Amino acid sequence: MDSVAFEELLVSCLEQPSKKNLDNLLAALRTAGNPIPAEVLEQLNLLWEAWGDDELDDAQGAFCVGLAALPMTDSPIFRKMLVAGVKTALPPYLGRNPIMKALGVRDESVPLAEVSARLQRLLALKSGMVLFLPSSGRWCTAGAIDNINASLAVSAFGLTGGAAAIPLDIILRDAVILSPGPELSRLVGALKTPISSRDFRAIVARRAVVPVSDAVMQQMAQAGCVRNLDKAAFDKYWSSETPAGPAAGTRRSCDGRSLKEVDLLLTNEEERNAGKFSDEEAAGFRRFFENLKPDTAVREAKLLASIISRLHLRSTPEQLREICTPLLAKAPFWPANPGRVPLSQLSVWGELPSKQLESLAAATAVVFPEEYLAECAMRLPLKSLNSVCAGVSEELLFDCCCEHKVCSADLLLWIWKNRKKRPSEELLGLINVENTSRALSADNLPKAWSAAIRELRGLLLDNVDFQKQLLEAAHGDAMMFAAVLQGALFLSPGERQSLMVKLSRISPMLRDYLENGAGQRILKAGIGVTETREPVTNEPNYTSVKSHKRLMKELDDIINIHVPENREALKVARAHGDFRENSEFDAAKERRNFLSRRRSELERELARIQPINLKAIKVEDSAIIGSEIELRYDDGEVEVYQLLGAWDGDPERKFLSYRTRLGAAVLNRRQGETFEVPGGRKCTLVAVRPLSAEIIAELDE
Repeated sequence: MDSVAFEELLVSCLEQPSKKNLDNLLAALRTAGNPIPAEVLEQLNLLWEAWGDDELDDAQGAFCVGLAALPMTDSPIFRKMLVAGVKTALPPYLGRNPIMKALGVRDESVPLAEVSARLQRLLALKSGMVLFLPSSGRWCTAGAIDNINASLAVSAFGLTGGAAAIPLDIILRDAVILSPGPELSRLVGALKTPISSRDFRAIVARRAVVPVSDAVMQQMAQAGCVRNLDKAAFDKYWSSETPAGPAAGTRRSCDGRSLKEVDLLLTNEEERNAGKFSDEEAAGFRRFFENLKPDTAVREAKLLASIISRLHLRSTPEQLREICTPLLAKAPFWPANPGRVPLSQLSVWGELPSKQLESLAAATAVVFPEEYLAECAMRLPLKSLNSVCAGVSEELLFDCCCEHKVCSADLLLWIWKNRKKRPSEELLGLINVENTSRALSADNLPKAWSAAIRELRGLLLDNVDFQKQLLEAAHGDAMMFAAVLQGALFLSPGERQSLMVKLSRISPMLRDYLENGAGQRILKAGIGVTETREPVTNEPNYTSVKSHKRLMKELDDIINIHVPENREALKVARAHGDFRENSEFDAAKERRNFLSRRRSELERELARIQPINLKAIKVEDSAIIGSEIELRYDDGEVEVYQLLGAWDGDPERKFLSYRTRLGAAVLNRRQGETFEVPGGRKCTLVAVRPLSAEIIAELDE
């Protein structure tokens, strides 16, 4: 369930508890889970407090009654609201205490679902309805309700007169109530050729007010149309046409000619409580998907995903893999590389109902390896992440985040919301100001991803715990924190100012930074940081071709060799069990952290590096990159260096990087110029010469 959308619905119901708003809220609660999470139910207390002791109107009463039918935890405050809701649902003459007692609405020993079922029976109970009483095996016809004594007048089915009174609580608790019709006589009459067991079930399912179990249906048949059969004959009769098999002349779902027909046939089979697929049916589905056109799979992606979620429930893992193999190149929600497809291609993951999402994620886990699920988690909307990430370890999720160098707003929210259920310091460390700012800066996202953006933005601006996490992840670097917020264009100047004030209240580090004069500069710049540890420049880092190739190869080795090797090492170490005394696991984690840091450094540097061809450099009388320099100090000492690129330094060979302190001091000095070098010594640039041909050839290779 989308928590942001749910909160918006709840606010709407608080402001205007109209039937439309309450129906929408109830529909959202139906997808909240089984049972409905306690934190969701706690939010409903706002409704109960707002409605207070006032009489409920019809819409509020219907909401309370509808909520009782959902899988939720009972509570005294909800029982009180349910009593008021039931009274709005009943006609005035049935709102008396004896009737309420028969419903069990005030009796906490009667489960809420049972109260809902009893109310459904009572509202349907009218004179002329047909009843079956399992406790006595009697078929009856309902008469009038006595609201004083809470009883119901009944007569034998098909007869008039001779009515008897049965306590209403027995009727509401046990009776099968069926709407009248000529076909009911086929259920009760001892016919020469009795109705088939399949037709018996179908009529009961069609006419019953509340669903009837198979065991009770057997009692109904034994007291009705096949009452003369002994036990062995009845067992043969009842099992001769079980609902698990298709009715004669009907098409099987695996024989469907289109996705819509397969969907319809699956629905028919589910209504008959069809069982697991046979191997023959699995092969039939595979043939269907082999013939499915790719453009049809794309056009009807949501229907295809729904069908797969239902196939999963009735297939063995082996059958499901066989069925879905032809879809690996067709289903848009199962792309070969989830990280490179447009988000719109994955939108089905935000559109299916929660139950189907759980089944689709489980099917995906059967068809694909764990690594594929982790790749999907980097891109999928929040609504699907609980289901998808259930089959992925925290270590693998962290590895994927490090490899992709990006965390979506949806994934950050999932980590935050699951920080207690799935505690992982490494995952929680991904919730930092850089990742948050980058996620919130994403634009033009499809609808399924917009809710997470809004919720994450709200956490950043208003949630103290979330703000503390960001500050903790910054490790005391106030200037970095402010510099990231400087580029946070998703915030208005007022929001950035408000956020900085809130953060300064939490963090003495940040408060001191602001009070030392930086605060005024930040506010004047609209949050811009005018002082940083290093000069901000867009100038690239120049280096030789050889050094550039070396760094590129190191990055490539990390991505394609070391990270996969480390991932396998983590798998092996995890398989050894107890992590507390698992030195291999600790070593693999340390290796992973090093690789992640080194990869970040290389990617950052390579994004700024400009390789240069030293052979093309013309050296005159100034110290430039690609020249040999000779320095004479005041004490007569002479040193000769090769002034080279940022990543070419080698002290043993006197290769001096222009990014070092000495290199920066001498760069662009003219021959004969005297200046001070780091350490306070004075020297003169006595000569500038071209590099030797050997060095140029080595660094230009």
